[in-house]
Amino acid sequence: MKSILNHNINREFKFSIGRFISIIILLALGTFVLVGLKVTGFDMRQSANNYYAQQHLADAQVTSNTGISHADQEAIRNLSHVKTVEFTTYRDAVIKGGHDAIRLQAKTKKLSTNAVVKGRLPEKNNEIALSNSERHHYKIGDTFKVVDNNGKSSVTGLQNTRFTVVGFVNSSVNLQKNKLGSTTAGTGQIATFAVVNKDVFSSATPTLAEITYDNTSGPAYSEKFENQVQKNVDQAQSKLNTMAKSATTKTLNRLNVQSRQIKTAQSRLTYQMTTLKGELAELKTSNGTGQQRTKLKQTQRKLAAEQQKLATEATTISTAKRQLTSGSGVVYQIQSRNDFVAGYNQFGEDADRIDSLSNSFPIIFFAVAILVTLTTMSRMAEQKRIELGTLRALGYTKYDAMKVFLLYGVLAGLIGSIIGSIFGTSFLPTKIFEAYAANVIIPNFETSPSTLWIAISVVISILVATLPALVVAARSLREVPATLMLPKPPKKGTKVLLERLPFIWNHFSFNYKVTVRNLARYKSRMFMTIIGVLGCTALLVTGFGIRDSLTGLVSSQYQNIVHYDLIGVYNSQASSQSISDYKKVVDHLDGVKSKTNVYYESMTTRPKGTDTNQSISMIVPQNTAQFGTYVTLQNPTTKAKLRLGNNGAIVTEKLAKLTGVHQGDYLTIENVTGDKTRVKIAGISKMYAGHNLYMSSTYYRKAFGEAYATNAVMLRLKDRSSSNSDRVSSQLNQQKAALTTIQSDDVKTMINNILHGLNNLVLIITIAASALAFVVLFTLTNINVSERIRELSTIKVLGFYPFEVIMYVYRETLFLTLIGILTGYVGGAWLHQYIMQTLPPATAMVDMTLRWTNIGISGGLTLLFSILVMAMMARKISQIDMLEALKSVD
Repeated sequence: MKSILNHNINREFKFSIGRFISIIILLALGTFVLVGLKVTGFDMRQSANNYYAQQHLADAQVTSNTGISHADQEAIRNLSHVKTVEFTTYRDAVIKGGHDAIRLQAKTKKLSTNAVVKGRLPEKNNEIALSNSERHHYKIGDTFKVVDNNGKSSVTGLQNTRFTVVGFVNSSVNLQKNKLGSTTAGTGQIATFAVVNKDVFSSATPTLAEITYDNTSGPAYSEKFENQVQKNVDQAQSKLNTMAKSATTKTLNRLNVQSRQIKTAQSRLTYQMTTLKGELAELKTSNGTGQQRTKLKQTQRKLAAEQQKLATEATTISTAKRQLTSGSGVVYQIQSRNDFVAGYNQFGEDADRIDSLSNSFPIIFFAVAILVTLTTMSRMAEQKRIELGTLRALGYTKYDAMKVFLLYGVLAGLIGSIIGSIFGTSFLPTKIFEAYAANVIIPNFETSPSTLWIAISVVISILVATLPALVVAARSLREVPATLMLPKPPKKGTKVLLERLPFIWNHFSFNYKVTVRNLARYKSRMFMTIIGVLGCTALLVTGFGIRDSLTGLVSSQYQNIVHYDLIGVYNSQASSQSISDYKKVVDHLDGVKSKTNVYYESMTTRPKGTDTNQSISMIVPQNTAQFGTYVTLQNPTTKAKLRLGNNGAIVTEKLAKLTGVHQGDYLTIENVTGDKTRVKIAGISKMYAGHNLYMSSTYYRKAFGEAYATNAVMLRLKDRSSSNSDRVSSQLNQQKAALTTIQSDDVKTMINNILHGLNNLVLIITIAASALAFVVLFTLTNINVSERIRELSTIKVLGFYPFEVIMYVYRETLFLTLIGILTGYVGGAWLHQYIMQTLPPATAMVDMTLRWTNIGISGGLTLLFSILVMAMMARKISQIDMLEALKSVD
């Protein structure tokens, strides 16, 4: 008897292989998305942590604008909770043959070391290891040259400018692939980096201090670790400010001593030059020898050169003294990883967004898969009613009778969840990582199986695939075998609502009346189809909506809002001659459409409840009336134009959302030395990328309590291409007074990289949602056809044409699919709004509008799947054995 039972079970698998595979695919898709999204955020943080640990990434970094003296080095070592310190330096230069700026970093041994990808680190002063991103431009053994902004091979601060490439490296300090920070070199943005020996630098005084702390615990990005580091940094900044004031005084004293020494030397040279002139005059009078005349002139030229050198040194010292007395003096700034490592904070926020996404998106996938599986397995048990009665009548136990459902469900659930877990653990996290790591370099992304979520998925899948059938079968087995062996009596028919409205009902043809009655007759199947199609359509709308929201972001930003191309920032404390020369160059630049003077400063703010500083570009135009030509300030909701007033500032929309400020509130902003200022918010403006704060010169004086003076020029170019912007930026940075040049499209590359990566993610979501939609429609339609074989045989015998028989079933499916699509649009719009508030980086806003093409494609795909499924079902209907089907009830 056991062999017969097993043979019967095998026949069930053989003759319902389509249903078995459908359940496996449904559960695999649900598990794939659930496990994939749940493990990705953890995997991203874990991979980053491993990389940071391998490269001994510093917890904090102290930077100086003048160099860190021996006394201050010792003071930094004695800051609270400092565990390890390594002092180092860098210089920025221009890669010969172009405008790209490169940061040459001294090789470190203890902290923030570099990972060699190919070759080795430099050992000699004429060797260099380039960023791994330069491997497509250079190879080991190539000669690499750097120049200054004017193309000269002598770069201030460097003893060597010609190197041999000996390796390629990744740096934990330079996570971002491009735009590594601002500089006075090249275009104003650091394009790449390289590692050289410390002896390459002409000054032994370090400009950086890499620090780790002894009171931190937990991995990077954990609340415990980030809180403690930021607390240490905040406490250290006040002590560093005190050190900086002392250093300013010491530096001024040193400069004064040097100034007196130069004046003494100049007086001595003046006396020697006067004496020499007298000797030359005597030689001419006494007709001295030619050789004596020549020697004296050589001495005169030598003294003149020395005099010129002293004059240059005097000017340099004078400029330095002016900057120290009229500016902020010596500056020591300490920053945590979130601020000094470009890309660190962004990567952590991206991982957090995936965590948020995993709390919503997989639920829809899994919910649809579960609902359809529940329906399928419940129907299977109902179809086996007569078989259950037969088995019981033959003497099999209840367990034996239900064994087929147990094996069927366990195998389907186990296989589906295992397949989904495998791809969810490896494939999906990798693709999501590629999307979010498009702008950062975290090598060796590691995916590890999550025992918890795989176990949850396996348990849910098996329960969903077995319990419904077992419950239905157990309920049926309460009846006696003789009753079970008889067909279940049909439900009593009732009138549908439309039948009670004869003025509508009487206009329906026979086919449509049957369709309406059947829809009312099979209510559970109707709701399952609508819900299944709704979920799948919503997922498709969301998937395509992500692409819609991000695709137009760049064009909207740089066509409708930002009209300037770059801001040239100069040192307002430089000599008047240097500033005059800078402005002359601006006046004579080719291809400038218009220009205006502004005050520019980089500030930060820290939203409440976070440890992360948000960078802000503060712009104060000299002429507020003309500013609308350069930036369109408009209300995000009403689109009304905003004007800069005298009683508050205007902030960009994403910054306002992050900080939770509204019109009339105050926002606290901070400069590089930790000085804080409260600014009243007079308005919030639309901006898709970057955090900006705009105010009038009148309000600037009111908020900061100091005189307003411009330090930058905002330019609009006739040719807005990146190459032209680089050319103009390079010209401006060649001037002595130049500090940096900020291009308005600095974030464009970042956004485009994210777009490229998210397109892959959208493709995966779309394929998964499409597969889910197809399997849902196939499974539910298959159930519909399988349960109505006798009904379909009857209408075929009555003389219905094949197409009419197909439409007899498909008309219902089409109607339910259309309702599911329409409700799916509503669900998709809501889900899209939620997802697009989660996915974008902290510095970017997106357009929430769903395009009509999205609506059309999402609905069209679902309809196409419905047609394909019906085409497959048409073959099944055409092969129905009418005689056997009609005999089955006797």
